[in-house]
Amino acid sequence: MLLFGKRRRKDRTPRPRPTQEPAAPARPSAEAGPADKPRKTRTADDVLRELEAQDRPKRPSGPVDPTLGRCLLAEGPVTAEFLRQQLALSGQGDTYLGRLLASVAAPSEEELFAVLAAGYQVPVVDLKQCRVPVHIARSIPRETALKYKAVPIARFGDLLCVVFGGQPNPKGVEAIRRLTGLRVKALRCPPHHMAILLRRVFPSSATARALPAEPISERDYDLAIGGPEARWERIHASPGPVPAVRLADRRASGPG
Repeated sequence: MLLFGKRRRKDRTPRPRPTQEPAAPARPSAEAGPADKPRKTRTADDVLRELEAQDRPKRPSGPVDPTLGRCLLAEGPVTAEFLRQQLALSGQGDTYLGRLLASVAAPSEEELFAVLAAGYQVPVVDLKQCRVPVHIARSIPRETALKYKAVPIARFGDLLCVVFGGQPNPKGVEAIRRLTGLRVKALRCPPHHMAILLRRVFPSSATARALPAEPISERDYDLAIGGPEARWERIHASPGPVPAVRLADRRASGPG
């Protein structure tokens, strides 16, 4: 049996519709890039560099204490690579002092080189304008000078100026520092100029003495560059009452 109730009469009065606010434009996701720009994929090297940067201790950006700076210079170039190498060679990395040294915020070689070599050029010396005292030049052994093609040419207090034939040799600079106990300022000159200086300071003959401390003359340079022919001209063909004549030239001119 079905029961039907009275049907309610619907209200025909129109009701006001709620106003809808315009939808805000969707913000682009921070991760999503422009449609026309492909995302750069991270390689394993990128991840390793990021991890190394996170593990590296932050260095203060403020001014450095001058006393601390001078102490670091007196220590020498103690880099992070040098510390790791020496700790590994000594086998004492697990000791208290070894762990303490491993935690030192030493600069890497790349960082240190970038600061020291920024815009720096090794000065080129004109030996024709330098008076080289013999006692300064002989402040290092003859074997060291010949091995590294280097000669000390001047001293200013605790600073020793050493000229190298060509580019300075880092091992030579370190060896001269140890031998003299002085700070070394490396300079450079052409290799054939260094050959002349070595012959003057360290003569091959045991009885020969070094020449006095005076600049190397233009004639010395010309003779060194010209070789035996220029030396023959200087000794035998100099102007005089009876100039010498080469035998080859005499034959070429025919019988006199």
